[in-house]
Amino acid sequence: MDITPGTTVAEIAAGNPGTIRIFQRHQIDFCCGGKRPLAEVCEEKHMPFAELQRELSGADEPDREELPMTAPLALLIRRIVDGYHAGLREELPRLGAMIEKVLGAHGARHPELTPLAATFRSLREELEMHMVKEERVLFPYVEKLEALEAAGEPLAASPFGSIAAPIGMMEHEHEDAGHDLARMRELTGGYTAPEDACNTFRGLYHGLSHLETELHAHIHLENNVVFPRAAQLEASLTVPAA
Repeated sequence: MDITPGTTVAEIAAGNPGTIRIFQRHQIDFCCGGKRPLAEVCEEKHMPFAELQRELSGADEPDREELPMTAPLALLIRRIVDGYHAGLREELPRLGAMIEKVLGAHGARHPELTPLAATFRSLREELEMHMVKEERVLFPYVEKLEALEAAGEPLAASPFGSIAAPIGMMEHEHEDAGHDLARMRELTGGYTAPEDACNTFRGLYHGLSHLETELHAHIHLENNVVFPRAAQLEASLTVPAA
């Protein structure tokens, strides 16, 4: 891929998922804020463009086990549901229990834990509702679109008027999640546990950091790959009004 100053972060991450770890290393948003050109990001981060371009150009290609971004949408959706969603349904309760335990034990000495716990509860509640909406409404519709394309049949009508409506709602909720993640990182000083932290305290910060990494990759796959392809597919299948 030819990476120029005008190439967006999202385009780079979608074209080669191996670049995601580089963006994460430099704390560059490649999901919700991924539509920004690389030159603008470099200026904000005070990084020479040539240096970051060299790192990104040398990124490893995706592992063979990784699905290419051009894979059928149904397969990408299965990766989201069986991978990211299943992981969240295990991690969110575990981290929720840990954060309440740490708050009870260390909250008096570390007042930042109170807003951290509140932000996590908000994030968890929204994510749990968000996953249900995707799995019950949006993703089945996208799979239907792909099945129609395979059968060579047009789309007679959409229950949404346009897929742009549910996609817009999901992207808005992704932005809210991104704000919560940024707030938690701020409150924890980049998930740096204090010197008096117990093993549970340290484990909590490690778990929250991993949650942030997984959610960034998860949101990127939806915002920058699945959603644009689904919208384009719907447009190609829509029967023009008489």
